[in-house]
Amino acid sequence: MKSTLKKIMAVGLALALCLSFAGCYDENNTWAAKKGELTLPIGAYIYYLQSAYNAAAAEVDPETEVLKATIEEKDAKTWITDRALDMVKSFYYVEDQFQALGLELTEEEQANIDNTTNSLWNYSHTQLEEMGIAKASLQLASSEYSAKYQKVFEAMYGEGGELAVSDEELKKYYTENYSHYESFSAPLTTTDEEGESVDLTSEEKTELRKTLEDYIKKINNGDMTISEAAEDYAQASSTDSTYNAPSPVINENLNSTVRNTLSTTKDNTAVFVETSSNYLVLYKLPIADSFEEAKGNESDMLTLLGRMKGEEFRDYVEDESKKVEGVTFNTSAMNRISVSSFVTENNKKGTSSASSEEASE
Repeated sequence: MKSTLKKIMAVGLALALCLSFAGCYDENNTWAAKKGELTLPIGAYIYYLQSAYNAAAAEVDPETEVLKATIEEKDAKTWITDRALDMVKSFYYVEDQFQALGLELTEEEQANIDNTTNSLWNYSHTQLEEMGIAKASLQLASSEYSAKYQKVFEAMYGEGGELAVSDEELKKYYTENYSHYESFSAPLTTTDEEGESVDLTSEEKTELRKTLEDYIKKINNGDMTISEAAEDYAQASSTDSTYNAPSPVINENLNSTVRNTLSTTKDNTAVFVETSSNYLVLYKLPIADSFEEAKGNESDMLTLLGRMKGEEFRDYVEDESKKVEGVTFNTSAMNRISVSSFVTENNKKGTSSASSEEASE
């Protein structure tokens, strides 16, 4: 009896989903938009609509139901459908630019697209299929789109591109937003006889600070390098070396105390820094030298370009997408997709406050 009841419920759920998303199979409901020979499946539109719902949730506080909220002076359902439509337009804009710029996907890039799709599909295929999103739709709307978007970005902002960024602009951004340093640390805890971690006493902290400041004097006098100081301290304290080799780091990712100290420290100078859990010896290196090294690494330059112009390009694509012509929208099929179908007990309320707290932490 229980088995029969479960089967009836399963059939009922499948029918409800079928009616909710695509109105059961109908050739006219299988596509969302067309431009030339490129057709966007209805599953890809559902993916964009669901992504838009998640974006809406990020705009709404955790005490408010997403679909009862007002976002940017629009009711949530309108905001979500408008955003999904913008995603469709962006899809076609990027495709147009990809073709116009004569770009192609390499075998390696296509393999990466396939691997990304497989990973996403393996992780959430049950949920995606229930929403009416096929694997091919996921690949077209997400993995392949992202790869082409990145190639268009690189072509437009790279050398000779329509929005090309000069070396001088890149260097200015790099030197203003990155720091280059090496360091080693000493914890403000020790292990007692029972193997438990305990805080250092005031006297032990004072002695430790004096030890590190002696190393700093030697480093600044040219008597030893910071790596030699780190190794010497490790041997003297019978601990593993905590030396961190020279590395450029974007300032926003630095501990605020470290960031503020580096901003006021001269190049080629060692300084003492105290954080909540460690004493640090930092040695600041010229950031301009680091840029010259990064210039020789294509991956580093693309990462830098992405940080510098990524948000600007996103806005540019949104603006240019509004000008795309020749797209036929299957409004009948698109209107069959109910935004409320994405709502579950776990996601019906917003997440904006929680997101802000997590970002702060």
